[in-house]
Amino acid sequence: MSQANHARVIAFLDDFHVEGTPDFAKLASYFAEDGYYQPLVPATSRIVGRTAIAAALEKQYQTYYECRCEIHASAAMGPFVFTERTDHVTLHAADRKVGSRVCAVFELNDAGLIIGWREYWDTGDVMRQMGVSAEDVMAAM
Repeated sequence: MSQANHARVIAFLDDFHVEGTPDFAKLASYFAEDGYYQPLVPATSRIVGRTAIAAALEKQYQTYYECRCEIHASAAMGPFVFTERTDHVTLHAADRKVGSRVCAVFELNDAGLIIGWREYWDTGDVMRQMGVSAEDVMAAM
């Protein structure tokens, strides 16, 4: 199960971090109907349900484009997959490039669907690179 879950999460990240704009409906299909995404633990609330998750991911693309994922490490254990990565994006505002180090925890059910996705990243570093306030970052989530 761990290897299949690991492969599933890597496929999800590959589909999310494509050249151009991702297929948000396809991304939603990786999630269980009642799955959740928490984009910044503990500062943001969980976004629950495929439709809401797809909308949240699409909203992020209003702030940036050219999102590329550089995976540094990943591991799977039972239903959990952990990734350490750097997400590289280009902001629409001033075409500024930003790199964010992210640790993420994915939990999958027996059907191989994501039931939980939690991300942990340094907002101070991202805000410094973006030249924005904490409120601006939260509004983009």
